[in-house]
Amino acid sequence: MSGLQRICKIYGGMTVKSNDGKTVKWLWDYVNDKARLESEMTKEEIMASEKKKWEGIKNELKKT
Repeated sequence: MSGLQRICKIYGGMTVKSNDGKTVKWLWDYVNDKARLESEMTKEEIMASEKKKWEGIKNELKKT
């Protein structure tokens, strides 16, 4: 797993600014288990990813 993917998986995403001033946002896609550009994801994909993230958290809380 690359550094970008590792950071996105831990924090859920990150915003990166290049030398020319262009800003892009990377998100962790919990459905596909990989980092993806937010601009390449549809609203439905983002919502499905967030739903899966919170379902995982809910399941972890039930174990305790």
